[in-house]
Amino acid sequence: MEYRPLTMEDRDRVDKCRNNQLNPFTALTFTSLFTWRKEYGLEITGDPDYFVIRSRHDEAYFCPCGDAEKCRAFLKDEVKSGERVVYLTREQAEALGDGWDIRLRDDLSEYICASPALALREGFHMSHSFKDKCRQYKKRHPYQVRPLTKDDLPMMIRMARAWEEADPEGAGDLQALEEEIRFYSEMTLCGVMITTEDGGHAFIMGYENTPEMFTMTMVKHDLDLPLLMTPVCVHELANMLADQYPYIDLEEDLGLEGLRRAKQLYSPVRQLEVYEAVRR
Repeated sequence: MEYRPLTMEDRDRVDKCRNNQLNPFTALTFTSLFTWRKEYGLEITGDPDYFVIRSRHDEAYFCPCGDAEKCRAFLKDEVKSGERVVYLTREQAEALGDGWDIRLRDDLSEYICASPALALREGFHMSHSFKDKCRQYKKRHPYQVRPLTKDDLPMMIRMARAWEEADPEGAGDLQALEEEIRFYSEMTLCGVMITTEDGGHAFIMGYENTPEMFTMTMVKHDLDLPLLMTPVCVHELANMLADQYPYIDLEEDLGLEGLRRAKQLYSPVRQLEVYEAVRR
């Protein structure tokens, strides 16, 4: 099969073939695939009725999406011994039958949180730690919140570049952000910009994953602002979205203990478990 890099013209096919009930993971949305296509060497194949993504970085296929028979045929005929398929649900992994080794990928599983809880609305459970961080920060450091606009894009790039210089290992974030900004309107991204009383800035943004779920893709702040600004950004994003999206997907922890602890701070209501299958 012939693979090629993703283009913006692939959006209609990906959106049509991806069933968000069968393929719920953020990694299978067009916005995620397109944004990270360069960083992870993502390529696409298929036809108008289904598609398959191959990741050169991970040396793996992503779960095929679309026509069920064509997806099954791909898994049966195209995946060779030792090759991997990721972003399978548990049901999809179990349905493969004999001839596959299956394992849970905790590092790729996604944290799903209740938007009203993150917005600190009454009647929804949220950790005391998160509540205290948000309330104390706003009390000690007043700030203003507004929706992101295109005029904010240069400032967002500046913040991301400052983080890259401080932490070169996070360079992938900058490349992804540059892709999101380049195609900001086409990807229907949105978010909030926070401005502190002394002129500091922070932003958080994402996009609709499903009609019930919003995916948070990136949060950055000026380096001289405290790390507490990250949960504050999550809280303010939830404030904006809670009446439209019951859930916010905070994506995966990449197997990093510190990131795992940080995501647990937001009292996730569940995890979208990602499974991997290796052909024997």
